[in-house]
Order: sequence, then structure tokens, then C-alpha cells
Amino acid sequence: MPRALSKAAGDDLVLAAAVAAVTVGATAAIAWSSPAGRLPDWAAYLILIAMAVPLPARRRAPVTTMVAVLAGSLCYQAFDLPGGAFTIPPAVALFTAVSAGRRMAAVTAMVIWALATYLLGTLWGRTPDVQGLVWLTTWLGLILVGGEVSRDRRERLLAERERAAQAERTREEAAWRRITEERLRIARELHDVLAHSISVINLQAGVSEHLIERDPEQARVALGAIRRASKDALVELRGMLGVLRGVDDEGRPLPPAPGLNRLNELVDRAREARLEVSMSLPEEQRELPGGVDLTVYRIVQESLTNVIRHARARRACVTIDFDDRDIVVEVVDDGAGVPAGTPISEGNGMVGMRERVLIAGGEFCAGPAEGRGFRVRARIPAGSAA
Repeated sequence: MPRALSKAAGDDLVLAAAVAAVTVGATAAIAWSSPAGRLPDWAAYLILIAMAVPLPARRRAPVTTMVAVLAGSLCYQAFDLPGGAFTIPPAVALFTAVSAGRRMAAVTAMVIWALATYLLGTLWGRTPDVQGLVWLTTWLGLILVGGEVSRDRRERLLAERERAAQAERTREEAAWRRITEERLRIARELHDVLAHSISVINLQAGVSEHLIERDPEQARVALGAIRRASKDALVELRGMLGVLRGVDDEGRPLPPAPGLNRLNELVDRAREARLEVSMSLPEEQRELPGGVDLTVYRIVQESLTNVIRHARARRACVTIDFDDRDIVVEVVDDGAGVPAGTPISEGNGMVGMRERVLIAGGEFCAGPAEGRGFRVRARIPAGSAA
């Protein structure tokens, strides 16, 4: 912006110098070719140059510049100096005022200047003829029209630039929003993949450490559960990284995302962590959009992870059901739960489940179950693509 202002100021200085040179030169040429055949004296040149002096300020103060230039023009005529091109500086000043949107001030100044020019001409015995009046009126009309055209064009250009800038800001905001949403999605996936497996690994590692000497066979079972949980975590991590690349490590198409068809794996893994899990599925299965299928899987996965890590529960029940348009997911445990009325502290897992369900257009609630324990319940439109 400062560079643009500096360039505009430089352009106006050049314009003022050009107007002064053209006005002086044209006046001298006209005077020399007149019947008297003599050049104007130095006073005429000084006034003509002085009329161009305010022009560099025409953008900052168009009305003040116009008044100063018109006053100089009337001063030139008041001294009955040789006629010539003294109307050029007023034309530039009037044009600038109109194009700056100061139409009323410009028209008023035009009328006053025209009347004063007529009166001064009469005072010196140079009453304008009809042709002169027509020329003056046409000259002022052209200035008015030209200024309006210039103002309209400038406003259109400014509006177009503003629209372009707004469109660019909108594109940048949309791109940033997509990046943020993708980051949140990746964070949810990482949490869901790792939290469940690491919880199982941590629990089984504690079991194996406790039984390694007393019951090596059970310790070996726990170590096997650790191996399977870590393997599953690696598979899911590779799959998620593959989603970002579009292919797996070997360049093959990606396998489908987990869904209802892999809930049994979650249940088996939770049972290996010494949690009794029962699962109820509807007799009639429906085909779900991939996003909804994955959301159901992640809700069950995160809920069982929370039971293993925090609930101190012995049993958990997973229920999946369909009604007219929705799929309902419910996970209930018999753990310590939280007292009724106690605020629930939502960690990343709970927040992630809620976000997934809301993105799918569903409803999510989590809180104390009847009697004891904790319940997670989600209702998701079965036709929604999360």
C-alpha cells in the first residue's frame, strides 16, 4: 500500500508538471499567433504555473484542489491577461472532483466559475458570443461525463478486486478447515487404534509378569494375547497410513475398513483381557455405508477399551440393533461407574466417539447405567455416510 501511494503521488507530480508545461506552451503559441503577435509577460506565466501547483494534492483533497485551481483561473482572467489554454488546469481539477464522487461540489463550482468567467469577460469588454458559450458548456459537460465514467470504472474495479480477495479468503478458509478436519480424523483414528491395543497389552503384560513363575502356562497365554494385540495394532496402523497414501506398503489396494463384520475380534480381544463380554446382533443384517460401519466399530472398540482401563468391571454387554432408519449401539458394563449427578470427565476417547456420531448426524450419550456400571449409547442414521 505505501508503494502504491508513493507511485500515485509521483504520477500526480508528473501530471502537474505536464499540465503546467502544456498550459504555458499553448498560451504562448496562441498569443504569438494572435493579431497582436506578442508573447504574454512573466505575470501570465507565473499565474499559469501557479494554477498547476495544487494538482499533486488532487487525490487527497479533490475539492480544495479544485477551488484553488479555479481561483487561480479567475485571477488570470481578472488581470485581463492574454487568452489561451488557462482552462486546462481547471478541467483537470474538475474532472478529479467528479471522479472522486464529489459531484455536487464540482457542479456548483462549475456554475460559479462559468458565471464568474462571463462577468469578467463582460468587465473587460469581451462579452462571449453564442459560439463561446456553447463551447464552454460542452467543455464543462464533457468534464462531468468523463469524471462520472472514471468514477464508475474505478468503483467496478475496486468491487471486482474485493470479490476476488473475498473468494481467495474463502478458499483459504475452506482449505484450512479441511486440513483441520483431516487432522482431527487422523487423531481419532490413531487414538482408537492404539488405545484399545495398548490397554490390552498393558493388562496382559501385568498378568504375565505376575504368573511367569507360578503359572507359566497362563503367562504364555497372556504373552500370546500381547502378540496378537500388537499385531492387530500394526495391521490397523498400516491400514491407516495406507489410507493417506492410497495403497498399502507393497502398493496393493487397501482392504476395507473394519466394521460390523469384525466386532467379534474386539469381543475376543476383550475376553483375552479377562473381561466377560456378551454381544447381541440383529438377526437381519443391513448393508451400511462405510463411514457408518466404521463409526459403529470404533464406538464398540473405544467403549470396551474404557471398560478394560477404567471401569474395574467383570462383565460388559454389547448390543447392536436397527429400528426404522437408525442403527443403535449400546455398551453397558457392571463396573464402578460414576455416581448419578457427578460430572463426567470426557477424555480423548469419549470426545472422539461423540464427534464421530455427530458427524454422522446421530445422537450420543454416555453416563451411569441403571443400578451400577456405565453405559454408552449411540443412535446413527443407517443411511448416513460419515
